[in-house]
Amino acid sequence: MKAQRCSSPLQAVVGVLEGKAGKPSTRAEATQVLMYLDRLQQLVPQCPKDRPVPRLELIQAVIDYICDLQDQLAEAPTLLPETDTLQDSVFEDEPPENSP
Repeated sequence: MKAQRCSSPLQAVVGVLEGKAGKPSTRAEATQVLMYLDRLQQLVPQCPKDRPVPRLELIQAVIDYICDLQDQLAEAPTLLPETDTLQDSVFEDEPPENSP
């Protein structure tokens, strides 16, 4: 059986709405999925905490949040690999330990 690829994100969403996505086979799996979805809702700042959020809305909020985090990482200044320069400037006024 050949895998079908979606040519657009809209087709992927339609497939989920039509029930073509795999459903959990057991009650324990379904409970675990709900637990993970609840945890995602708690972790993502854009998700409302006062009401249930539809799964597709939650997934979109998670994707948006991850993209925002990636953008912030790309824009953040890189840390200097050497810490010696920082230490030298902090202890600049102190005399060397071996001096009398």
